[in-house]
Amino acid sequence: MTKYTTSKHIVVYADDDPDDVELVQEAFEQFASNVEVITFADGSRALSYLRNLTEADLLPCLIILDVNMPVLNGKETLLRLRQLHKYDNVPVVLFTTSSMPVDRQFATHNNAGFVTKPLGFEQMEMITHSFIDHCSEETQKKIRRMGS
Repeated sequence: MTKYTTSKHIVVYADDDPDDVELVQEAFEQFASNVEVITFADGSRALSYLRNLTEADLLPCLIILDVNMPVLNGKETLLRLRQLHKYDNVPVVLFTTSSMPVDRQFATHNNAGFVTKPLGFEQMEMITHSFIDHCSEETQKKIRRMGS
């Protein structure tokens, strides 16, 4: 596993759909000078990466999880992530095509954001700002200042 040595804010994104991964990466390009998106095809791989980060590594400023993934879906990943106390203060967002109230309630109950996937890139730009809104105020300011 490659460790990333960067001074950029790290966003971890787990999603098995290559089109959605590309959409999110493109949407974060406007913040590329200050944000690096690290992607994983399933929750198990993302958890493995997160578990292996040491105290010397930069923790992500945001973790985005697709709800419907193979191996380990976003809900299961969120539950396991909540057991890793070093991520207690790292915002997590469930990113899904679902608009079911039960999924939104699950996210809320597990201290996570909930964002419905967009239909196109234009909506994705607005959603990217919504993702960033889940970060700490200090991180939001740094990301937006650098992205302008």
